[in-house]
Amino acid sequence: GRRLPLVAADLLKYRLGARRYAGPVSQLVRTEPPAPVQPVKSGPGPLRLMARRSKRALRSLRKKKNRRKDRRNGRMPFRPHGWFGKRRKSGRHQRSPGHSAETLESRRRKPRGDFLAVVAVALVATAATLPQAVLADDHEPWRDEIDFEVEEPVEGRRIFVEGLSVTGDRAAVTLRAATDLEIRVRAYGGPEGTWQRFWGSARLAEGERIDYSLPLHGPKPSFTFSWEDGLGQAGAVTVKEAQLPFPLPVVEGELCVVRVVSLGWTPGEIRGVIESECVALVEEPVELQTVAGHVEVTETTLMDAEVTAVTGTVSAASGASHVSVPFVPDDVTRFSLSVGEGEAIHGVTVDVQVEASLRIPVPPLTQLTHHPERTEYRTETVSLLRPGTTRTVSKTVTVTHDDGTTTQHVVSAVLSIPSAVVHRDVTLTIVHPERVDAVVEEREPVDRTRKESLEMASSVGSDAPFEVLVLPEPEPVEPPAEQTPGGDSLRHWFDILGWEWPW
Repeated sequence: GRRLPLVAADLLKYRLGARRYAGPVSQLVRTEPPAPVQPVKSGPGPLRLMARRSKRALRSLRKKKNRRKDRRNGRMPFRPHGWFGKRRKSGRHQRSPGHSAETLESRRRKPRGDFLAVVAVALVATAATLPQAVLADDHEPWRDEIDFEVEEPVEGRRIFVEGLSVTGDRAAVTLRAATDLEIRVRAYGGPEGTWQRFWGSARLAEGERIDYSLPLHGPKPSFTFSWEDGLGQAGAVTVKEAQLPFPLPVVEGELCVVRVVSLGWTPGEIRGVIESECVALVEEPVELQTVAGHVEVTETTLMDAEVTAVTGTVSAASGASHVSVPFVPDDVTRFSLSVGEGEAIHGVTVDVQVEASLRIPVPPLTQLTHHPERTEYRTETVSLLRPGTTRTVSKTVTVTHDDGTTTQHVVSAVLSIPSAVVHRDVTLTIVHPERVDAVVEEREPVDRTRKESLEMASSVGSDAPFEVLVLPEPEPVEPPAEQTPGGDSLRHWFDILGWEWPW
């Protein structure tokens, strides 16, 4: 029996359920007067109960009267149609005038039930002419349905975000209340951004601040700050998507890896912190001559270069605001941008220009010298030592005489050659074949510079400037209504009928 706006109003008033009515308050205000109250069949009141009991009394009296008439006229005829619905009335079943005549004696014997029934009917008719409820003193009559009077909404912000900073997977949020509030903070995350990751509540006085460290989870995290003020009005502020600089940008270069580790907004200013990690060795392409002379070899190769120094500049911009600060390698670099006041989404771009000094050790140079084939004639005086020697030679000799006889004789001789040095001129022919001679020469390291540009972008949301909420003057509260009974006469009739007095 209740109307939907009133049910929604009750939900707003008593905060039933996890969610509250999210529509505008104007939908809860009636534009037309409520329809007249229809009588409710269930749960009869005291007046309906009295009328019902009066009907029962009249019905019982009527049945008793009919039974007495039947006893006087004899047994009733068989009427099966009377078992279903009302009995049919026909001329032959109507009693004769003589049967309905009454004598003085019969009148005296009749009970007083008819009179009581008439009195009850009159009482019911009198009660029907009264209002449906007893009137309260100087107040409107009570209705079957209690209408929820929706107050006019008070325009104005109740809560302001005065600080928003994201560091890693946590967000630091500063809230400030424009009036006395009861706030509830919820953080959502997950794959679809619908998982509740944090819940908290607090009470804030006018102008009071409160800080929260909220988790950032999933690709689409969001925060909801719901509030309820002293007027019973409620609302919420949501921070999500482009208002949150999450995830923080990271760029990996060949010289340095830079990442934004913190980015946040405070009224009139955006602050950021950049962390960098630079390499100590890097591969550098070098066009190097490795062989010179008879053959020259030059090739481009990747050499391990030592990074001796890194310098650079960090340029941050948001709208018309721009700032440049020196780049600090292997440490943090901070920047600050001035932005205008007001609710907006500020895009932040960061350009990191890096220049590294390289020292490249190069291998030694091989110098080649070519020698063709040639023949060389060289005359040299050769000194030879002739060694000395002594040898004894013996030989048997047969001598034939004249008479024909032979005689053998042994003849020996001693030969002796002394040692001596013999000098001779010798001409030599020398052939030199073709050849290449190589000489290795050490070289100094090569010094070079290398530049790199890294760009990052993000965004952060800002809120409107803080303003104290001006509340209207409270309306005077009327004293509670005091209900009084309708009178002692009604109670007297209740006593006669044997009913319990409800008041």
